[in-house]
Amino acid sequence: MSSKVSIILLTYNQVDYIEEAINSVFSQTYNNWELIISDNGSEDGTKELLSKYKDDKRIQLLFYDSNEYVTKRTNQALQKASGEFISFLYGDDYYLPNKIEDQIDCFKSLSKKWGMVHGPWFSYDQFTKKRTLETSLKVHGEALKEILENHVVKGDLNPISPLIRKECFAKYSFYEDLFTEGESIFKRIALSYKFFYLDKPLVVMRVHDKNARWFSKRNIEIVDACLERLIQQEDFPEDCIKVLAKSRSHNYSNGAWENIRLSKAIDKKYIRNRIYKAFQQDTVQALSVKNLISLVLTVLPGFITRFFNFLLDLVLNKKRSIYFDESFVKKNEE
Repeated sequence: MSSKVSIILLTYNQVDYIEEAINSVFSQTYNNWELIISDNGSEDGTKELLSKYKDDKRIQLLFYDSNEYVTKRTNQALQKASGEFISFLYGDDYYLPNKIEDQIDCFKSLSKKWGMVHGPWFSYDQFTKKRTLETSLKVHGEALKEILENHVVKGDLNPISPLIRKECFAKYSFYEDLFTEGESIFKRIALSYKFFYLDKPLVVMRVHDKNARWFSKRNIEIVDACLERLIQQEDFPEDCIKVLAKSRSHNYSNGAWENIRLSKAIDKKYIRNRIYKAFQQDTVQALSVKNLISLVLTVLPGFITRFFNFLLDLVLNKKRSIYFDESFVKKNEE
């Protein structure tokens, strides 16, 4: 008998996209699945739309009156899952038809040392209606060191691409004191399991103006916390201690740079503090051009920072409107 897959769909106020996400599960070429939909206190009509699925035996509806941390809702959904494998989906994204079947086929030839099958992905721009192939870390086999070396510079693994053995979450549950953990959970799973890279895009993530990914400050600080806790794991390998320090240093520096790039009024204290922490983790790596520019801009008038961003946007041909991050706005500028 084929292995059962539990698909966990997490949603909050995504009524415009949720049906496409659900239909992409119905369209799977692999049939032995259950769909667990966790609605995190939506107030936009999502619950009413989802209610039409209440009699479908393949679907579990988890309705909540309050909006809580995504990590808590994810752990609650995992407790309801009865499948051998787990696949995540967000209410504004969708799967391609062969997603589950192709990944299950990979697992058929793998031992239980392999915890995850992952791969590249498409982004779909809701504004331009263009679909673009996005690269992902092509980690294969022992994955932790390679992820730590590259996730800040080259990007992390895609959060909805993987198919993951359920037993991984029995060992590593999500941190419920963090708003979300996202791709950081994969670093912990990599402590004990190998990753299989399937070079085939099987999922589509939608780009629109309400994506949680645009909350850069919050997301960067979550990565800070996850990296800090990683070394506290009993099974953290000694040969990854230095590369973890470099990863933490790079993330601190990246947060300082994004404060420069994504805010109208930079937070000077925040920038200096992050660069100081970057030096503490890896002095050599922290001696970067970006950090130097960031420090210089903290002692110059604000209009120079705005002019710098304007020029850099011209060089990079970047439209910043969707990238502006309100969380970086400093209420009481020094």
